[in-house]
Amino acid sequence: MFDEGRQYRFTIIEGTSDGWGELTFSEVVSAIDGPLLKLADGTVINSHSSLFVSAKPEPALLSESAFQTAETIPAQPA
Repeated sequence: MFDEGRQYRFTIIEGTSDGWGELTFSEVVSAIDGPLLKLADGTVINSHSSLFVSAKPEPALLSESAFQTAETIPAQPA
């Protein structure tokens, strides 16, 4: 399953003038409609297509707010 707002590393098969090859890229899924994934750049991918190879979730980056220093952590009563 896919999660909206999550970034994935996609691998798909694409045809070029040199033949068939794999294309790998990272993008955020912005909307899901059944097997159709709309990406943040506007691309729509059919995850049931025979040209769809894989999509692996990428680790979420921590925001600065996730890091607290000793000065910002409230003291706990003893």
